[in-house]
Amino acid sequence: MKVQRLLASNHGVISLAQARRCGLSDDQIARKVASGEWIRRAPGVYFAIAWAWTPAARVRVAAEWVRPTGALAGPTAAWWLGLDIESPTPISVVVPRASSRRPPGGVHMTRRDLRGDRVEHRGLWVVARALAVLDAAVALGPQGQAFLDRALQQKHVTLEELRAMQARHLGRRGSRTAHELLVRAGDRAASAVERRTVALLRGAAIDGWEVNVEVVLADGRTVVLDLGFLELRIALEVDGWAFHTDPSRFVEDRARKRALVADGWLVVEVTWDDLVRRPEKVLHELRRIIALRTVAP
Repeated sequence: MKVQRLLASNHGVISLAQARRCGLSDDQIARKVASGEWIRRAPGVYFAIAWAWTPAARVRVAAEWVRPTGALAGPTAAWWLGLDIESPTPISVVVPRASSRRPPGGVHMTRRDLRGDRVEHRGLWVVARALAVLDAAVALGPQGQAFLDRALQQKHVTLEELRAMQARHLGRRGSRTAHELLVRAGDRAASAVERRTVALLRGAAIDGWEVNVEVVLADGRTVVLDLGFLELRIALEVDGWAFHTDPSRFVEDRARKRALVADGWLVVEVTWDDLVRRPEKVLHELRRIIALRTVAP
């Protein structure tokens, strides 16, 4: 039966338009609702109780309700697109600014013009991938920077795509936070990293280090350390969030670090996010490493 096949593929969700296309009359639909076989989850959208009420079903209800001009947004869009995000909640949609619709319970709705930045994915309309990544990163709060980093590392989007999308949607809610996330995600100028690291170490009265120090390895190669404790042979390397999006750069970086370790250096890797969000943890771990390195024979 058409209806059952549709319900099976749609996680138990069916819209009024879909039910009609399957040959059901409005009276038949009304009887299914009256009998409790179907539950009206949103205007014009129903859920068959024979199926489990899953996150996918909740997302489908919102997506069917928001047709034809809206789209899934934020974490919900990122989840439906298969990005590295655990939950689609809060269920979020975006509708045109002029829309007078009111969202059903459990659905967070934003009014703004997408300027064509939406795509159909697995049968549902979602905001464009780059916009989904940006808005999901903002919605995730403290976890947003890590999410954005993973999206870049896994090549779901590029930094250029994110920047272009941000430029097209300036002024939206969360736009300023998205800009800050992008600044951290980009290849940071050495001076910015240097100032942050130096200020942290000086404030903690940790000395014995040099910045941008050249080291000649046993194989004759010269490498430049972000920050080095020469006597203790500790190299402190600060990575930008988008550092490993270039495969050749990733390989070169790993070879460089292996060469340092082979020469007796201890390489301590710190991310920009560590410096910004967890400076005390960085200092605590660095002090322990220095202490262990100092007493080592």
